[in-house]
Amino acid sequence: MIIGYSRISTQRQSEGTSLDNQKQKITEYCNLHDLQLTNVFSEIDSGGNDDRKVLTEIKNMIENPFLKETPIKSIIVFKLDRLGRTMLGSLQFIDFCKQNNVNVVSIQDNIDTNEPKSELILNILLSIATEERRVIRERLSMGRDFKFKNNQIPYPKIPFGYSRKKKTIIPDENSEIVKYIFKKWNLLSKMKHLSKTKRTQRLLNLLSRRDYTFNGKDFQWWNIRDIINNKMYCGEISWKGMTTDSSYPTIISKRLYNSIHN
Repeated sequence: MIIGYSRISTQRQSEGTSLDNQKQKITEYCNLHDLQLTNVFSEIDSGGNDDRKVLTEIKNMIENPFLKETPIKSIIVFKLDRLGRTMLGSLQFIDFCKQNNVNVVSIQDNIDTNEPKSELILNILLSIATEERRVIRERLSMGRDFKFKNNQIPYPKIPFGYSRKKKTIIPDENSEIVKYIFKKWNLLSKMKHLSKTKRTQRLLNLLSRRDYTFNGKDFQWWNIRDIINNKMYCGEISWKGMTTDSSYPTIISKRLYNSIHN
């Protein structure tokens, strides 16, 4: 079985890489090389999404033992970047195909994994992609370290109770819920006859009665855990085992935070 795969990120993607154009190029290639094309699988999805439904379906077809009588022999794409969010991701998919005896053809890149010369090209691309990934990680790490040294959070996820405003982070309407959680947990922690599980359940019930939610959903025990252990609420940022003062407004006092954890 010979199949094609095409992908665009959005409906607005330029005509040069539209689904119809990719399908046409794949069909023309098969006609030129006397290949019987079974189907062209298409999807509209960001290359940044690692869980693309159609490509996952193709992977499942490759591994499906019930298709052994009519296995997928070749996958044809217009360009390698249609297969993954990065060159490395595309090459990893090709390696998966090779391990399952499936040939991959990239028309634009002049790659056919059945040809020895393509092996050299793929190895070169893999080396380049791996080095690019290393450089990107190094730059990201340097950027995060710089932010931490300047008393800013070095990670993208903002704690519950804060929101981004232009170039800074400030408490939002959920900060009142954070204050409530700390105050109630401080009281509950003094009830030594209650186990930690029962304290957490009591707090969850209190939050539910007040219709307090965590990003639109009911609070869960791990939400409580993450909130009461986050030092940013009292003016500190932790990173790689280090701690520094936060440049952002606090939501609770250090005294309250320490009262819970001492």
